[in-house]
Amino acid sequence: MPGVILIIGHGNYPIEELAAEAPEGQELTVRKAWDLDEGQEIFFENSTVLIIAETELPGISDFIRELKSDEAVNHIPALGIIRERSKEAIREVLDTGFDAYLEQRAVPDLLAAHIRPLLRANMMNGIRMKKISDLQEKAVRDFILLDLIKDYVPQTLWDIAKDFAHQQKIEIPEEKLELTVVFGDLKEFTPRTQRMNPEHVIAYLNTAFEIVSRYVYQYAGDIDKFIGDAFLAVFPTAESAVKSMIMVQREIKSLNVRRSQKEMESIYFRIGIHTGPVIRGNVGGNHRYDNTLIGDTVNIASRLEQLAPAGGIVLSEMTRRRMGISIASKYQRSVKLKGRTGQSKVYDISSFIKPLKAG
Repeated sequence: MPGVILIIGHGNYPIEELAAEAPEGQELTVRKAWDLDEGQEIFFENSTVLIIAETELPGISDFIRELKSDEAVNHIPALGIIRERSKEAIREVLDTGFDAYLEQRAVPDLLAAHIRPLLRANMMNGIRMKKISDLQEKAVRDFILLDLIKDYVPQTLWDIAKDFAHQQKIEIPEEKLELTVVFGDLKEFTPRTQRMNPEHVIAYLNTAFEIVSRYVYQYAGDIDKFIGDAFLAVFPTAESAVKSMIMVQREIKSLNVRRSQKEMESIYFRIGIHTGPVIRGNVGGNHRYDNTLIGDTVNIASRLEQLAPAGGIVLSEMTRRRMGISIASKYQRSVKLKGRTGQSKVYDISSFIKPLKAG
């Protein structure tokens, strides 16, 4: 759509000469209105790039003031045509909001020269606004992208990356931590889901993992990853990890009562908990890295999960110590964990789990 130079007034104007003043790359047409009503109609129906208006026409001053107060159109330049040059006339035309002025008698000779800088300024402003619009659109897309990715990244890693980005650091270094690691796995997942269609399998997993996620984050933990029908979670303290997993098993036990009444497959997690040192580090190469937890603590939590009964929890001696509690000997046993020498003391606290009361 060509840009429109809008002239509002009764005088004679060099229309063809004005149209020829279009900056390179821009097409212009000139439309003339005899009064403000006709001028407004042209203005709002076209892509106006310049307004030339006789300042003494009724309503023109109010129209220009409103134009310049509207952020959507205040970039459109306006040239005021005054009857005679005087300090009062110049002050009034500029106070009204016109970007420039010209005496009526100078229109034939000087109008074209006066509109050139205004047209160039409008064109440059249009380019600038297009760039701003493109940047804003890109920022919105990037925001949506980041918001989308956020739910697929561990919260801990997201917070670390955000902090490092603020510091303009481009690499997340390895760090050694003591964490309580929780490993959970759905018992008999394959036989329970092999008769389901894919949508029902996903729904089954999401029902289980929604409960896990809710209590992990409620107790200040983080889901490090989902691995098929299993999950790996980390907590800053042993107490928060154990309380979180007890709540998970309690809610699932209550849920299974309702699922059984509807003849739906039950959900059973086996959960292992161990506290110890881990290294959070970057593994991978080229264009794909995973910031993950490395160390024997993760392996031990996985071994303990394999010892847990369906719907139960087994925790290590180190986790019990970090909690600072005593557990009766009848819940204790010594086992040989794969990959470790000697016997390891573990605690099966499955009997502590009671279903949540309805409501």
